[in-house]
Amino acid sequence: MILKGKNILLISPEPWDHIFVSKHHYAIHLTRRENLVYFLNPPRESPLRVSETEFDSVYTIDYNGFIKGLRYLPRVLRKYFELLMFRRLERICGLKFDIVWAFDNSVFYDLDALPDRTLKICHTVDLNQNFNIDRAASSADCCFGSSRYITDVLSVFNRNVYFINHGFNKVKPEDLSLSAHPGKNNIKCLYAGNLNSKYLDWSTLNKVIKENRNIDFLFAGNIRNSDNLQGANIFYLNKLNAAELQSAYDKADVLLLCYKADEFPEQLSNPHKMMEYIGSGKVIIATKTVEYEHLAESNLIAMSNKNAEYPTLFKRVIDEIDVWNSTDKMTARMDYAYDNTYEKQLHRIEKILSKIEIDKSE
Repeated sequence: MILKGKNILLISPEPWDHIFVSKHHYAIHLTRRENLVYFLNPPRESPLRVSETEFDSVYTIDYNGFIKGLRYLPRVLRKYFELLMFRRLERICGLKFDIVWAFDNSVFYDLDALPDRTLKICHTVDLNQNFNIDRAASSADCCFGSSRYITDVLSVFNRNVYFINHGFNKVKPEDLSLSAHPGKNNIKCLYAGNLNSKYLDWSTLNKVIKENRNIDFLFAGNIRNSDNLQGANIFYLNKLNAAELQSAYDKADVLLLCYKADEFPEQLSNPHKMMEYIGSGKVIIATKTVEYEHLAESNLIAMSNKNAEYPTLFKRVIDEIDVWNSTDKMTARMDYAYDNTYEKQLHRIEKILSKIEIDKSE
């Protein structure tokens, strides 16, 4: 199947006004292939309505969801209500959907309830998106997963399962001078993301920070409790937009990924931010991140096998920072990210869909 000139219903677990993640980027990049994309927001108290977005050919749909207890109904009734809602969506949009691209398996999880004319894709990028993964995967024409853990789960229910890595979305940096912040040290380490995450290993991070007072540690993102951001060499940059983040990555010397990987190896096998980190070219000091072990073996990422090893690894990288941030290594990292742009991922998906069409015709 050529992903061009199609009407696509993209079902997202995050609303359009959420900070842009993979679902939003796929929507935008699909329109660059002359597709028309309708981005279905998660259910909320809202009348059924279609709205324009700031991007040509991307529209959002608001709806108030299904009747309560839908998943407890017999399958024939579930499929009836899902098809009924699908037809309502087509009517309000004034078209027929060629593709249903489901990133959310908490709604429309009986994909075989939808018309045969539609191609149904189950695309799982988070392990916690497992509400009805068995039904969504088994009723899809094709499944994509962003980690081997996810594809292993999907493969139990569907033979057409493929690994598609997180996409890289390069943005133009917005000037953000890290030197404008009160840190006086020459080397600056940055972590960007949800500072409230239960997966962040603050115990290890604080050990690293205390043992390296000659280095500035900068944190960007949402935070509720700032108790972990106390120290003479710790600085909080607030929440940054995508362009500001790109500038911060470019100006930092080291990017940090320090999660409770010993406790949650599956959940942390492929964090969303990793591809953006890699695209900056700067060295990443990471706890174990399964999907990028091959880059660690190539010495493009510094990765600990156990969290207890992280402080020692950190010191080694800092001592060899010129080697880790050499031109050759930075170029190799950026090349890897550019091989995983959303356009490249769509090209890979297109080839897979064409193969499945052949298989289905036999």
